Parts: sequence; structure tokens; C-alpha cells
Amino acid sequence: MTSKSNYEEYTDLALEQFAERNAVNRKSLFDAVKEIKLERVLEVGCGAGQEFFPFLENSNAVCVGVDIAPELGKITGKVFENKFSGRVNFVRSSGEKLPFEDASFDVVLCLVALPYMNNRQTISEISRVLKTGGFFLLKIHSLVFYLNMINQRAKTLNPKQIAYPLICLTAGLWHTLSGNQLQKGFWKGKEIFQTRRFLRKEFIKNGLSVVQELPDSNNQTPSFMIVKK
Repeated sequence: MTSKSNYEEYTDLALEQFAERNAVNRKSLFDAVKEIKLERVLEVGCGAGQEFFPFLENSNAVCVGVDIAPELGKITGKVFENKFSGRVNFVRSSGEKLPFEDASFDVVLCLVALPYMNNRQTISEISRVLKTGGFFLLKIHSLVFYLNMINQRAKTLNPKQIAYPLICLTAGLWHTLSGNQLQKGFWKGKEIFQTRRFLRKEFIKNGLSVVQELPDSNNQTPSFMIVKK
């Protein structure tokens, strides 16, 4: 008997946790945008793609998931194909360079994936592929998220556990103070936090505007509904 890969374990857990949410929570993203005509939905940093289920179950939208994971779609792709044949596609790519035409999506999701990417490039690309009047649903990590992680992991007295949030906090502070994002060598793939001030600046630059914060928003992981003007 072969053991499951880390990606298979991650996928199983993501689908299990999504299934355990209550009905209102499961549909919250769909409900935020259900008043517009949904034809194409994109998720940047889609992971297992579990957030697509409400869109597939409650509309006729085609969903596209983008992620850099080598095993992207190999597992959950089969689940979607059985239930929603031809309506879900997975593309291995980065958020910094989306392989789609301008104005090709009605809704773009990016849920706690932006911290791992080049923020400016990804926001610019999301705006480019989003239709005018379309919505960008974004969930981020704030400064408080990493401070809380440091506080929790400090109790373990394990240097390795404490090191990672300290590294992410350092990278985020550098980005906030200098305007530059560390992404080469040791810093490649390391998370950074986002501030509302930074987001507002980038949104204005890219023709985006915050409509509201979503119901699941909190001080550690704020969630925003953003419109393309």
C-alpha cells in the first residue's frame, strides 16, 4: 500500500474542512457576488479548488484554478470532473503572470495566497484579467497574524517553530518601510503581510476600489470585496 503524498494529504484536509463549514459560510463568497452574471471565475493560488463548489452548484460558471503546485488538479480534478464535467480547469502558473486574456473573468478569488507572491505584480495581473464591473475577493495576512503566530510558537520553545514567523515578519516590515519586496535567494517564497494603506495605493493604481469587508474578515486575516472600475 502506497502512502499519500503531502499534496494528497493537504487536498484531503482542505476538502474535509470545507465540507465541515456550515451552509452560510460555504456560500459566503458566492453570495457576495451572486447578483452579477457569472460566466467565468478564477482563483489565484487555488490549492485544492474547494472554493469553486458553491459557484458550480449555484450558477453555470466555468471555474479556473491557478497554482504553482506540481500536482495541481490531479486529485480534486477527478472530483470536479465527475460532478461538473467540463466546467473546471486547472492551470499551473504563478499569480505574477496569469496566462489569460485581458478582461476574461467576472470574479477573481485570491484567498491568503497573495502573501506568498509579488504583491504589486499579482494585483496588477488580477486587475488586467478582471472585467470592468467584476469583483475581486481577497483575503490577506495582516501584521497581527504574524505577531500572534510568534506569540503562540514562543510557548513551544522550539527555535525552528519561532523562526518562520520572524522571517515573514522581517520581510513584511522591509516591504512596508522600503516599498521593495525581498524575493531572491533565501527570501524566495517567504510570506509578507499586507496593510490597508498598501492595498489602497495599489488598488487605485490598477483601477480597483474596495466595496466592503466580507463577513469572515478579522484583524488577522482581513477579507475584502473589490470592484474593477
